[in-house]
Amino acid sequence: MGRIRGRGAGGTPRGEPGEYDAFISYSHAWDKDVAKAFQIALQGFDRPWYRPRSLKLFRDETNLAASPHLWQEIEQGLTRSRWLVVMASPSAAASPWVRQEIRWWLAHRSADTLLIGWTDGTLFWDPERAGFDWSRTDALPKQEMERAFEAEPRWVDLRWLRSPEQASAADPRLVECVAEFVAPLTGRSKDELIGDHVRRHRQTRRLVQATLAALTVLFLLALAGGVTAYTQRNTARAQTLVAQSRQLVAEASSIRDAQPDLARQLMVQAYRLAPTAEAVGALVDSYAIPRVVHGRGLVRAAAYSSRGLLAVADDDGLRLFDPARGTQPIFTESVKRQATAVAFSPDGKQLALGGANGTVRLLDVTDGSRPRALAETSGVGDRREVLVLVVTSGGQLVAMTWKTGAVLDVSDPARPRSLGSLPDYPVAASPGGDLIVTEERDTQGAYLGHLRLWSVSGSARPRPVATLASPPVDVSESRQRAVFSPNGPLLAIASKDSRVKMWDVADPARPVARADLYAQSRLGIHSVAFSPDATTLATGDSDGTVALWDVSDPLRPRSGARLSGHTRTVGGLSFSPDGHTVASADAYDTLLDDGTGPRTVRLWSVSGSERASAFTTLPTKGSFPPAFGPDSRTLAGGGEPTTVWRVDGTGTPRLLSTVETVNPGGQAAAFGMDRRTLFSGMPLKAWDMTDPTHPRPLTRGAARTVGAESLAVNPVLPLAAARGGPGERAQVWDIGDKTRPTLLGTLDSAGAERQDLAFSPDGTLLAASSRSGGVRLWRVARHAPPRPVGDLPTAKGKPRALAFGPQGRTLVVGDETGTISTWDVSRPGRPVRQGASTRHTGAITGLAFHPGGELMATAGLDGRIRLWDVRNPARPVEVTALSGGGLYPYATVGFSPDGRLLAGSDSTGIRLWTVDRTGILRQMCAESPRITPDQWAQYLPDRPYDPPCS
Repeated sequence: MGRIRGRGAGGTPRGEPGEYDAFISYSHAWDKDVAKAFQIALQGFDRPWYRPRSLKLFRDETNLAASPHLWQEIEQGLTRSRWLVVMASPSAAASPWVRQEIRWWLAHRSADTLLIGWTDGTLFWDPERAGFDWSRTDALPKQEMERAFEAEPRWVDLRWLRSPEQASAADPRLVECVAEFVAPLTGRSKDELIGDHVRRHRQTRRLVQATLAALTVLFLLALAGGVTAYTQRNTARAQTLVAQSRQLVAEASSIRDAQPDLARQLMVQAYRLAPTAEAVGALVDSYAIPRVVHGRGLVRAAAYSSRGLLAVADDDGLRLFDPARGTQPIFTESVKRQATAVAFSPDGKQLALGGANGTVRLLDVTDGSRPRALAETSGVGDRREVLVLVVTSGGQLVAMTWKTGAVLDVSDPARPRSLGSLPDYPVAASPGGDLIVTEERDTQGAYLGHLRLWSVSGSARPRPVATLASPPVDVSESRQRAVFSPNGPLLAIASKDSRVKMWDVADPARPVARADLYAQSRLGIHSVAFSPDATTLATGDSDGTVALWDVSDPLRPRSGARLSGHTRTVGGLSFSPDGHTVASADAYDTLLDDGTGPRTVRLWSVSGSERASAFTTLPTKGSFPPAFGPDSRTLAGGGEPTTVWRVDGTGTPRLLSTVETVNPGGQAAAFGMDRRTLFSGMPLKAWDMTDPTHPRPLTRGAARTVGAESLAVNPVLPLAAARGGPGERAQVWDIGDKTRPTLLGTLDSAGAERQDLAFSPDGTLLAASSRSGGVRLWRVARHAPPRPVGDLPTAKGKPRALAFGPQGRTLVVGDETGTISTWDVSRPGRPVRQGASTRHTGAITGLAFHPGGELMATAGLDGRIRLWDVRNPARPVEVTALSGGGLYPYATVGFSPDGRLLAGSDSTGIRLWTVDRTGILRQMCAESPRITPDQWAQYLPDRPYDPPCS
């Protein structure tokens, strides 16, 4: 740092009105921020806390107002200043204003009152010449300053000060520099100034600290009272919101079948008020709520195609729906001629529409959003309203009216031709078109007490082959009372006496009566439909109930779920091609209905003969834990064989490939963290899944001899743990070289039942059952055998399922008694039990944590799959028992890494639930109209109208 000259205070005398201690001359282009910081530091130096400033300085930006006479204002400032401070820099040397200010000062004041603050560039004094070396000095203007000084001046190096933020009063550099300037300005010594400044600074700091302490005490006292009141108020408000949320969930559950649209709105509002365990459970289980397609007037017919397209015909025409698009139609056709019957071709590419006067239209629906007309025929039968349509697998179309019908050849849909007429009073046709069922009536139309079965062969006339004792079907009153199973051997006939009679017609000449199904309805059963696999029969009652029956064994049918939501007779039923949705339509003409009022089609999520909240079931075998890929787009199901599926949410899950299975009963599989490797078997085998449609084996060496029952891959280290069959010890493998996995060691674990293995999220711990009947924690590392580090005390039963929480501090253990217990394993050598629950009544068979850490899923031998709120590990709270479509003992569970899906795997398949709450809320809002003000006032009378899906 240079030093400035100081020979006492020169210039105008101090004490004149309006005088300035110094005038600061600087370059706006370079030193604007430095000048501001410098001014603040000078004015605050050695200043008592009660004074606004210690020195009065002139700087154009703070002292000048906008004026056309700028130089006159500056000259007045120079005149009234005792010192000139020049901020030296190349920009200042080139500034005409700085040069003019220096010229004025040297003309009217002594050079001894000019102080230099060096901010940039170069300053060099040549002692031999007794002046600045202008060949090297560029921070001062040569012309003005060449003869200003007779001896070497002193200056202060301010090049380090570039912003106001650096002007800290506690910075020793700043104190030193500012004192150099203040000393000549005040006529005091530098040491004295620094001492006084430090002393005042300490006094001010102590005063501020004391004041702050007093204010803090007062503030804390006031805050304590305020916080207490605020907390009490918020607690009361939170409790009110929780109570309202739970009440809305209960209300929604009670009306979810009768008023599904309103139920969805109430559930969304319940979660909006408070995301309670009940609200979360209701959202996850909400897929079981029927979706509603509102008819435009009377619904005449509805049917699914083999490609999943849903056709709904009503008073206003035809609409087509894609399940992936929800209840918003992808095609709408408004016509005056209502379609009275609909049927798809077996391949789902053509749609037949029957209408009044015996007309039949054919549409190409290969692209469901752009149907294309193919042909139209008229005069079917007696030109009456077409009531039943069947498109056979042989390219024929059977059209039925109340009294007669016709068979059309539609193998060329653009040129349909008649093959002949049907016998009188037809009621049903088989999927292959080789069997026709008719009612036997006399010439006056009186029913004779039996149905007749006809055989149809090619273009030959139908011939009767058998009679079936049955009440009348009467398709003019209920057109879907008789139906063949998709594979043909079963015929179901419903009647007004609330009975469904089933016949085995595999041998048409000798039909065999099977078991009768009885329903509790007022006016009988009006519609029946088989699922695509013919294992489930749906019946529609006159009281608006859809009943599901398990007919996988026709000799011993079992009743399933009853779906009660319609307020009118169920007049039509149709299963989706995967069998997981059944569409039920209000009847459009009954004895007790005047035909007025809105009609709906309800879409029910089912699994077999039970209701389900899973959106789909993958046809896999084996209850091995479902294994999601790290990208959540693929899912491997251990079974016979191991299957790999695409589950990226862009459509219906689809099978990609299968991989080798060693055991006849299947094997566990798990993806590596590299996103492209699948491991299975014992010894371990690796598969390259870069192209999941073509798995490529990577491992060389010994053939697989055992299919691992439990398999876990370390999330961080290239390690895997696997356990074979009952009685075998678990093994830990180094999988760094996928072509030759290396066995690192075996664990002290064995048992008669399958037991889980679980790695901690940081990859350092492995949890496994121990031979003593408890759980042992092992420290794992690469190239080293596992080392035991701690044991969880033995509980009431042996452990069966294990899972670490996402943070790795919590381990959940499910045992053979149905108890789940949570443990704090942050100190593996001293695990601490936190909480437990015994909601399951059988052994725990599956455990999984949601990646977010708030949810946990369990599966038990009691067949239940339950969701838990584990935000407080010491008190797990059951969220819901999922409607999976029945009971699933021995099931296992797993969440996708992105937290979007929950998979439950058992011997009947892998069920998938959506657990992404944001996605569920968005879908529920999309599938239901906004709650009305009247509905809001009914369920939320104390809150202003604020619909949740606005």
